Amino acid sequence: MTNTYSLPNNSPGGGRGVFQSILRTIFLVAATIGGFFIFAASAAFALFLVIGLLILGFVVFGILWLRAKILGKPIYSSKKMWTFQTFNTPGAKTDPTNKANVKTDVKTGGPVLDAHKTPDGWSVDND
Repeated sequence: MTNTYSLPNNSPGGGRGVFQSILRTIFLVAATIGGFFIFAASAAFALFLVIGLLILGFVVFGILWLRAKILGKPIYSSKKMWTFQTFNTPGAKTDPTNKANVKTDVKTGGPVLDAHKTPDGWSVDND
């Protein structure tokens, strides 16, 4: 079992002394000023970060805009396909995205039920 003893307060009047109150007040004021300084520093960092991202965005947009003006193309085209369909297979001499090179004898009616590879290429069985 533990015994707890309270030490008698030797300050006059049984309370805090004037010197102790002044030191406590000075410490609280210094802690408040320090807290505001840390808050201001973090807010300034966030502000500089946002401004830097905006500047970077304007630079990238300016480069893309200048490139579009020089080449005479739009900045972004919704017709641009970023898939593997735009790449040719090795040995192929036609562009698969070119509508003139697409075979017209392929059946287009109905859903695709089965696709399998044959020696002549891929074969698709429609419904």
